[in-house]
Amino acid sequence: MKKILYFDCFSGIAGDMTCAALLALSGAGKELRKALRGLPVRGYSLSVERATSSGIAGNRVSVKVSARKKSARHLPEILSLLRRSKLPGAARGRAVSCFELLADAEAQVHGTTRDKVHFHEVGAVDAIVDIVSASFLFEHLGAPETYCSALPGGSGEAWSSHGKIPVPGPATLSLLTGANWRFGEGEGELVTPTGAALLRAFGASFAPPPEMTVRAVGIGVGHREIPGRANILRVVEGEAVSGIRGRDRVLEIEANIDDMNPQRFELLMERAFDAGALDVVVIPATMKKNRPGWVLRILCPEERLEIVSAAVFSLSTAIGLRYHACDRLKLVRSVKTVSTRFGKIRVKEAELPDGSVRPVPEYDDVKKIVRARKATFDEVAAEVARKWRG
Repeated sequence: MKKILYFDCFSGIAGDMTCAALLALSGAGKELRKALRGLPVRGYSLSVERATSSGIAGNRVSVKVSARKKSARHLPEILSLLRRSKLPGAARGRAVSCFELLADAEAQVHGTTRDKVHFHEVGAVDAIVDIVSASFLFEHLGAPETYCSALPGGSGEAWSSHGKIPVPGPATLSLLTGANWRFGEGEGELVTPTGAALLRAFGASFAPPPEMTVRAVGIGVGHREIPGRANILRVVEGEAVSGIRGRDRVLEIEANIDDMNPQRFELLMERAFDAGALDVVVIPATMKKNRPGWVLRILCPEERLEIVSAAVFSLSTAIGLRYHACDRLKLVRSVKTVSTRFGKIRVKEAELPDGSVRPVPEYDDVKKIVRARKATFDEVAAEVARKWRG
């Protein structure tokens, strides 16, 4: 069965609360500390304690920094730090994605480019440790399919390096376009930019989760006392009970193109995927005056519309795009590695509604073996099928 995480953001979400809740679920405290030793950052200590908020007990994570000599960093500096680290590859990639999402949101808010964005609060050592820790723990849990509840918008104002800002913060709202909000609920800032970026980096869907069997609950307790409200983040771990893992909403972007060298579609597709597209297809079509042309069709999350559209406009001859929202039904999917006489090969598994599983060997793995071993594709595929069945 497919593992699912459901983020119940009753009192919002922040980096430290995310770490605390995932740590409660995973029990991977020792593994986390070992991983953090591979991060080239010094002068901090990480502590985990049991705490309560409004009578509800959970984990509270604190990162204490001995000195704040430099808290403002640019994205290239943070990415260089992460790439020099000895963190596990998947966790490092997740943390990189989180900071890139933050940079894109800040750049949009301040009208600049991602590389020129100054990270103040989220560039500090404690924020870096929060993001890296949450990324590691999420991967340790198997990077499950993730869903998120509606978010409390909070009220009032918050302080940033730029002065007073409205709540939710501009970057937070930019990151969570497409999420469900309850504006005016709660006191102060309840959803932080770091918490918002982690939800996006985890690929969280804001649609209702599928029917599932609850296996465990992790509770992260925040540091702030909120009158009359438990300041907690509850993360529920469960397993889908059927092959339909749920539904979500995406955008379908289209353009008709009849005046472009088709070789240019290769780079366009590559950049569209880099920008966050979920799927890109190019369909032959007959245009007006019987001109041969193509229909470019792209699926992307709602929050990536502007970035994906910018890639299309800059790399094609399109002068206009149309888009509309689409609801999707998705099967439970997972990846399993099988050992064969040709080597290890990944197998993508899709669970059908009747409970049966449909396996598909990873094409790139099979292709690599066919080229190296001089075996035929059918021979490798048959061997994979035999080993997969056990």
